[in-house]
Amino acid sequence: MSTAVSVKSLLKKVNSQELDHPRKVGRDMIESTLPADLWKANVEFSHELQKSIDKHKLCRHPLIGLLNTEKLNVEATKVIHLEFSYAFAEIFTDSLIQAMSTCSSLEPRLGAAGKVSARFLLQLNLLDELGYKPKSNAANSEDYCGNPFLAHYIQFNETLEDLGAKHSDIMNFKPSAAAKAARKTFTDYYNDHLNLTAVLAVAETVFSLFAGPWAKSVSLSTDIDVSKGYHKIHVENESGEFLDDDHSEDSWYIFRQVVQAKDYDLIRENISQWLDIWYDFGDQVIHIANQLSKKK
Repeated sequence: MSTAVSVKSLLKKVNSQELDHPRKVGRDMIESTLPADLWKANVEFSHELQKSIDKHKLCRHPLIGLLNTEKLNVEATKVIHLEFSYAFAEIFTDSLIQAMSTCSSLEPRLGAAGKVSARFLLQLNLLDELGYKPKSNAANSEDYCGNPFLAHYIQFNETLEDLGAKHSDIMNFKPSAAAKAARKTFTDYYNDHLNLTAVLAVAETVFSLFAGPWAKSVSLSTDIDVSKGYHKIHVENESGEFLDDDHSEDSWYIFRQVVQAKDYDLIRENISQWLDIWYDFGDQVIHIANQLSKKK
């Protein structure tokens, strides 16, 4: 059933002249594409999901402690990065781009504004992924600078090269069953806007728990400078915030727009399964650390 609102009615709700705060305007527009009662229900549902994520054993995985305290050898660190590359890094930006495409499924129900508002907010996250940065001295945050060498995936591959991995090593790597399963939690939904936006939101929420310990492990185990590059991107900054804090909340906004009450049970079940799969991936990383760190 269509609940699309006219563009003209949205102009009365959202500041259509605002250019300096695109994230706020994008979120406001997404919220305004839904009836107020549905938006409220979806916000409450998303908060329920976030609480269930916090309670999941993944958020207390032993891997967090291992990365914070154990010095691994370079080979173990390299293989862990190769596993993560296959499971997540190779396809995360791809998944955002796929979500941009699947936004078209919103149009029959929410109209042009539904499709465009979701893409607008996704684009802010995609810009960061691809190496664009807001100018720190710009009067408004629409003014971007950037370089493809700042793209997260490029920086991840630079880290792999620092660990001694060649391009052929990455392309020929034989991932574990756990890494294959983790990858499929994204790629299985490349034509499913609801589940793709859900898994992106969950991933953005969870990854920050592991990013800091992982950076610390790399610092302990190698001579890689983690004050820059990939392992600087996702860690806590001087103000106590994570770069991906905005990305996480943006992802939840995009999810709240698409989800409906009829989907709630399915999403609860899927998120539980994804978290279990990622927990198994954490177990695999510990296995690699235990096996390879014993070798000299």
